[in-house]
Amino acid sequence: MKFIKVSFLVSALFISCNNKVVQEKNIDAISEIKTPSIERNKNDVNFKLINGILFYEDVLFAGIVNDFYIDGSLKSKATYYQGKKEGKFFGYYPDKKKWFERYYHKGLKVKTHKGWFQNGQQMFVYQLNNNGVYNGSVKDWHYNGQLAKHFNFINGKEEGSQKMWTIDGKIKANFFTIDNERHGLIGLKKCVSVLTTDKN
Repeated sequence: MKFIKVSFLVSALFISCNNKVVQEKNIDAISEIKTPSIERNKNDVNFKLINGILFYEDVLFAGIVNDFYIDGSLKSKATYYQGKKEGKFFGYYPDKKKWFERYYHKGLKVKTHKGWFQNGQQMFVYQLNNNGVYNGSVKDWHYNGQLAKHFNFINGKEEGSQKMWTIDGKIKANFFTIDNERHGLIGLKKCVSVLTTDKN
């Protein structure tokens, strides 16, 4: 029992001390690719998506794809290179407030992804590495501003402190993950997703 407690403390210190380093590595290791400034409407009939690769007139698309609401306001703007998402992918609500910001490299999610509810409250903040998996902290919020989830990952696997809260701030899960094993108050079977607007 003492060994498990000590392991918990060591893991917690490791996660907190290295979160900043992990985030910097996730950002710095990506070399920026310059894409053409061509912009197309997402609903253009010349687009074809085949096995996750975007073609325009049967050629791998490189440029910007814009999606619009019925009233013509911008819904999202995504950059592509050789048919895959590359660089920024931003989304907006009908009132022009930012919905989400994501980053891609060769079609993989990278860097730090962020999202907001329409009321301006933070919705999520995810740290990912250059292989497109979680690496660092992963946080979700309820629409009222209450933190809903704070998990920690190393190269796509849970590691260290993992916590979840109800919308009124009550703890619903509080455990540590060490070597793929969870220790503590798991409580995940009663959990429901707090994020239904997550977009790729």
